[in-house]
Amino acid sequence: MLGTVIIIAGSTTLHDFGSIFVLCRYRLGWDLFGHLPATEENIMDYDVLVVGGGPAGCATARDIAAEGFRVLVAEEHSAVGEPLQCSGLISSRALELSQVSNHVVLNELKGALVYAPDNRIFNLVGERIYGLAIDRVAFDQELAVQAREAGAEIRKSSRVIHLTGIPGGIKARIQTKGSVYAEHDVSCRLVIGADGYKSLVASWLGLLYPSQKVSIYAAEVELTSTNEQAVKIFLGQELAPAWFAWVIPAGRKLARVGIGVVRQEGFSACRPGASQLFLQLMKAHPKIFNDLRVLKCTGGVVPIGLMKRSYGNHALLVGDAACHIKPISGGGLYLGLEAARCCAEAAISSLKARDYSSKFLSNYQRAWKGKVGQEISCGLMHRNVFLKMSDQEIDNMIAFLDTPYWRRIILKYADLDYHSVLAGKLAFAPPWAHRFLLKGLISFVNRCSRVMGKGSRSTLS
Repeated sequence: MLGTVIIIAGSTTLHDFGSIFVLCRYRLGWDLFGHLPATEENIMDYDVLVVGGGPAGCATARDIAAEGFRVLVAEEHSAVGEPLQCSGLISSRALELSQVSNHVVLNELKGALVYAPDNRIFNLVGERIYGLAIDRVAFDQELAVQAREAGAEIRKSSRVIHLTGIPGGIKARIQTKGSVYAEHDVSCRLVIGADGYKSLVASWLGLLYPSQKVSIYAAEVELTSTNEQAVKIFLGQELAPAWFAWVIPAGRKLARVGIGVVRQEGFSACRPGASQLFLQLMKAHPKIFNDLRVLKCTGGVVPIGLMKRSYGNHALLVGDAACHIKPISGGGLYLGLEAARCCAEAAISSLKARDYSSKFLSNYQRAWKGKVGQEISCGLMHRNVFLKMSDQEIDNMIAFLDTPYWRRIILKYADLDYHSVLAGKLAFAPPWAHRFLLKGLISFVNRCSRVMGKGSRSTLS
């Protein structure tokens, strides 16, 4: 092609040569100095770099690689799925969505025993299976195998420590841990942040997380005195401030025990930490935990909220990094996997169109909000009501609901992934309705006051 251009140019005027040069720039994509742009296939090391090898990251990588694109997953830990930072309670719907085999299922759960602050036990154990206790490490590792078999490259002990924009893409500095630390750079067209709370990719994009976060302290334990078919849930603002504690039986006298505490502006900084609350939980319920033996401690931080933006030029966020988490329970697997499908579709469309702009990638925000945004928003509304309830109000609410009628309603509409379905039914229960409607009325009046007063600060509280 280039030789043909030179021959033609040799028999033309300078003006004609200029026209031919412009034509070559248009057809071949050359710049003024004859260089191909940085977006050409032979320039970038990868089409996509996924930061984080958790479920959302590997599911996204799998679906993109299946379309023939070059994908690298950088996982900072030496083994996918470790250290364990999840209770491992999911629905059969989430398991099906993940495409992971049912070999990871350890126990099938048929409901819950809810412990009120006054120690009333609300029995919500039914006949159908509401949840599955899974081997979370095996679950994560099977997703990683799926991604690898689809064509993605997975590098373990590889931590992305810096991102830099370059023409046509992003350069990532990766630190690899072996006998010594080594650093090297890779380039890509798109980077996907599946790196959890305090995401490096989110920080690079300049995105802020919602102010509310939950500190979790949990453990895998041996516990012989547990009901193998029911999750135990412990409520109380003194026991687990603005959150709850749990026991999830995993079969064969094994269980996951955990507790959370909310850290947020406006809450007392003098609150005990999650590890201290964990010990208090043991002391408060000696009949349940007297034979407990801790096998492994786990924990982490869960961000709660709805992110206003989960994309930028050449970048997307998914999973915990994008707050794809249920505000009522803190579970993120199902929402993260639904968002991962949207993320993969957005990335594939971007790569095919060769458009990696923030404007083009904003379609991703609309896609995942269409799938799970309403569930997050509904959860936040009901969660904000719960935050302001005293232990006495929690006791009153559970006492009211502890009747055959409300028990049937709860067992019929309870859904591990879509809390909004049951929340909508419980909104008509007088103790909850009073709080929910009053909060809605106050919010409505405050909005009207701001509009009518054109910025007046006189609002209800």
